[in-house]
Formats: sequence, C-alpha cells, structure tokens
Amino acid sequence: MAKNSSSAADRRQAAREKARQLAEAQAKREKTARTILYTGVGVVVVAVLAVVIFLIVQAAQPTPGPKNYTAGSITLASDGEQVQAYGAKGAEADDAPADAPAFSESGLPDTAPVVTVYLDFQCPGCAGFEQANAGTLGKLVDEGTIAVEYQPVAILDASSQGNEYSTRSANLMACVADSGQTDVYMDVMKTLFDNQPAQGANGMTDEQLLEFAEQAGVDTSAPTTTLEGGPSVQECVENVSFDKFVENTTQDALSDGLQGTPRVLVNGEDTEAWQDPEAFATELLTAAGEIG
Repeated sequence: MAKNSSSAADRRQAAREKARQLAEAQAKREKTARTILYTGVGVVVVAVLAVVIFLIVQAAQPTPGPKNYTAGSITLASDGEQVQAYGAKGAEADDAPADAPAFSESGLPDTAPVVTVYLDFQCPGCAGFEQANAGTLGKLVDEGTIAVEYQPVAILDASSQGNEYSTRSANLMACVADSGQTDVYMDVMKTLFDNQPAQGANGMTDEQLLEFAEQAGVDTSAPTTTLEGGPSVQECVENVSFDKFVENTTQDALSDGLQGTPRVLVNGEDTEAWQDPEAFATELLTAAGEIG
C-alpha cells in the first residue's frame, strides 16, 4: 500500500511539474507575443509619425514659383525693343524673379504707372476686360509708357465641370513664363480669352491649351527653368506642374482682400474706369503725366 501511495504521489508531483512547465512555456509564449506585438505597434507608430513629420515638413517648404514671377504675379514692360518681365516695382531684391532684371532697369521713369490686373481665365468679366482694354494696355506697354502686372488666380475651378480650367490655364501661363517666353505672354492671354469656355461647360483640354499657346507664338518644346529636370512647356502643362503654386498664390490674394475678378488697380489703387475704355485710357495717360 505504501508503494502504491508513493507512486500516486509521484504521479501527482509529475503532473504538477508538467503543468508548471506548460504554464511557464505558455507564459513565455505570451510574453514573446506581447513583445512582438508591442514592437510591431511601436514600429507602426514610428512609421506613422515619420510620415506625418515628413508631410508637415513638406507643407512648410516654400512652393517653387515660376521664373519671371514675383510672388503670384508677373510684371511686363518694354525694354525699347520687346516686352519682357521685370521684378515688381518696389519689390525687395530678395523678392525679384530669378534672372529677371529689377524694375529700375526697365527704362521706365519712376512716375510710370503700373496697372495691376487680377484675373481668372474662366471669368467672363475678365474676358470683357481683355476685349475692351488689351489694345490700350499693349500699346502703352510697347511705347514704354506703363508697366502691367498680371496675377492669374483660380477661383472658378468649380465652373468647368471638374476640369479645373482656372488652375490649369493659370498653370499654362506659369509654364510659359518659366520657359522665358515672356515676350508672348500677353498674346497667349488674349488667345485664351478669345477662346474662353463658357461657365458651366467643360474647360479646354491640355491639347487645346497647347494648341492656342502655339498659335500665340509659344514654343511648347522649350524647356522650363525652375522645375526639376527641366521639362518642356508641354510636359509642364500636362503635369500641371505649378498647380500648388497657383493654389497658394490664389489663397494669398484672397487673404489680401481679393473678392472677385477682374480686379484692376493703377499704382496700387482700385479703379472701375476699365469698364469704359476711353475713361480708362484717359486715367492711364493722366497717371503717366502725358495729359493734365
């Protein structure tokens, strides 16, 4: 009997030891699993944080603007032979467009008026402004009487059936300027407004934009300057390479008080005279000191 009791006790002890070992093994497996889980979660958290930090840093980086633009605008004047881009009148040296001469080098007198035009290529009123006053502006710029500063914005993207024509046409103008073809900038504008899509209709395709640019004298195979790899104007248009620039400068204009387009200023002062071409021409010649 004692032997049987001993055997039973041994079996119980062996069972308890086996249970202990199983429990320890299970505990080790659970610990390992928790370690793997927490490590995995930690890696995911670190990865997410890295992505968030990257996006924040990227968002904080200044959006590269096209050559020949100061902030969101381009200032055009004649050097006596052709129209080209200059730094904005009164702009600090650091704000001047890359490779563009300062406004003081334009040869225009300090008293020469600067006409500033905020426009959206989908805006019917902007097309009306262009049709009524482009001839006057072009003539006075060619003669070296005035400078004109254009700031394309994109506030009517919703009016082109998802085509985002406002942004894409403003991007085209940035691509043209970035390629250095500023002598035909005003011609491209005129062509776009002459062929403006109706509000609520589909905006132009890339092919149409490029075709009209070529009609106005743009070499769409010419390389851009500030974009990585120097893509052509055509590639710049097809990739909408300056979309972020257009978005940011449009927001800046709205933050600075832009309420609609066209907005026209002469020497920084709003004017409504542009609605009457004769009155507008008189205002410009008066500002230039050519009439009293």
